[in-house]
Amino acid sequence: MSKKTFASSLLAVLLLFAFVQHHTAARAGIFDWSALVAEQVAADESTAVDSTADGATRDLAHARTKKSGNGFVRALGAPFRALGRLFGGGKKNDQQVQMRRVTNKDLEKFENTKLERISDATTPVVAPPTTPVPLTPSSIAEFEEHLTKARQLLLAGDANAAISELTSATAINQRSAEANKLLGVAYEAKGWRDSALRSFEMAVTLDENNPEHLNNLGFLLYKNGDYDRANRLLKRAAKIAKTNPRIWNNLALVQCERGKFDDALESFVRAVGDYQGRMNIAAQLQQHGRAKDAIKHLEVARSMQPNSTDVLNKLVSLYEMTGRPSDAETARRALIALKTSAEANK
Repeated sequence: MSKKTFASSLLAVLLLFAFVQHHTAARAGIFDWSALVAEQVAADESTAVDSTADGATRDLAHARTKKSGNGFVRALGAPFRALGRLFGGGKKNDQQVQMRRVTNKDLEKFENTKLERISDATTPVVAPPTTPVPLTPSSIAEFEEHLTKARQLLLAGDANAAISELTSATAINQRSAEANKLLGVAYEAKGWRDSALRSFEMAVTLDENNPEHLNNLGFLLYKNGDYDRANRLLKRAAKIAKTNPRIWNNLALVQCERGKFDDALESFVRAVGDYQGRMNIAAQLQQHGRAKDAIKHLEVARSMQPNSTDVLNKLVSLYEMTGRPSDAETARRALIALKTSAEANK
């Protein structure tokens, strides 16, 4: 090997090491495969040769490029070409060509590929719905035992233990409307209103014409402020159980919230009778800022029971509130007279 060739090769090796170190340092950082793919596509598009260009023009440009180099550059490039051939360089292989021809359409295919969700310790597993297991005499007895214990625990105020018993009961018989109703009661006692709502809804789904289930769901919807839906459910319940005072009372409360005070009065009367119905509607009217209308119903109630101290107390307060001092004084004197008479009769 001549001194000139040896010096050229040595210089090429030194430049190679310097180039590798510089390139590595420039590429250090966070690995982002999406950014690298985009950069590769941009680089390929900027350096690609127009496939429609004239062949002679391309050959002439290539010849000019080839002639522009000098002997030193060709000597310097020889070791690089040798290293390239050693590590698979030189002529473009099929894999390299394919990698450089990644297009926007290929990227869209990657982006639109569906991902598979892998379940692990941190992924909540939702159990698929199971087919109800046929009940046997022993499982029915076990179910009834859990249900009985749950009722006793609810009466004792132990909602946590009741929920435990009812969970065991529903595991045996998922389609028990009664168990779901009691779960709703227990959840509501704990303040878990969303869970209570789901349980009451399930009870209605399983036994849609049961007035008790309709009443429970309707009253909870009333508490949640869903007055229209509550009204529909409680009307259904009242139509089925026409003499149930609790259902009529709850319906009256919903009707008041919807501004249907005449309907509410009728429902209160069905629930608790004429006198108490007037007292209830008067209280609701006062609560909704309609004191003058409340007075009218209280005066009717007083005509039914003239010696009611409860009515007189409310009238004194409302007369003063609405600017009727003389009426308030008259009611106050009647109230004092009733109290004096009651003391004398002791």
